Order: sequence, then structure tokens, then C-alpha cells
Amino acid sequence: MGFFSWDCKACNHPALSAHAIAEDAVNVWMKKVVVLTPNGSVIIGEYDGYGRIEGDDYSEYELVGETELWHYACWIKAGKPEYSGPSNDSDDQGWFFDPGDHDMEEPIL
Repeated sequence: MGFFSWDCKACNHPALSAHAIAEDAVNVWMKKVVVLTPNGSVIIGEYDGYGRIEGDDYSEYELVGETELWHYACWIKAGKPEYSGPSNDSDDQGWFFDPGDHDMEEPIL
């Protein structure tokens, strides 16, 4: 399995792998995500770039199927919406992007 990612339903930027960005980067907040599934599951954690979420509870979740992805900050700002359909695949896989491509301030919560 190689790198892949999904675009956030709100801002259309991808979930960024924690290993692809510096801890002091403006977009560091894009590594914390919320994944919603058709069966109502809500998974919160950091995206690793390989289709897995390292959960806040230290569990690891492999994402398969019709997943809907949000950056945590975008999801909170949107009022914690429920599942509405799958997210688009990210063209740059949350890893292969140029400096500045995803430089976006965290939404004000």
C-alpha cells in the first residue's frame, strides 16, 4: 500500500501526513482529522499517510470503503456534521505537495 489521502469536505485541502509537515508549520493542524463512516462511526486522530488514523485513544484504524474525511478544526467549525457521503481522493496524496500549496491558517473555532 502506498501513500494516499482524501480531501476535507469543508476546505478541500487533504489530510496531511504528520511526517510531511514540520511541527511549526502553519498547516500543522491539517494532520488531525475526523473520519465519518456510513454506519455512524466517528474516528478522531492523526493521519499517517497510509490510510490509517492513529486515534486519540492510541488505537490505529485502517480506513476502507466510503469514508468521509474532515480536518478536525473544519469539522468543529461546521458544527460536527454527520456522514453525508465519501470524500474525494487527494491528488497529492497528502504527501507530495509543493511548499505553500496547503498553507492555510486554522479556522477560528
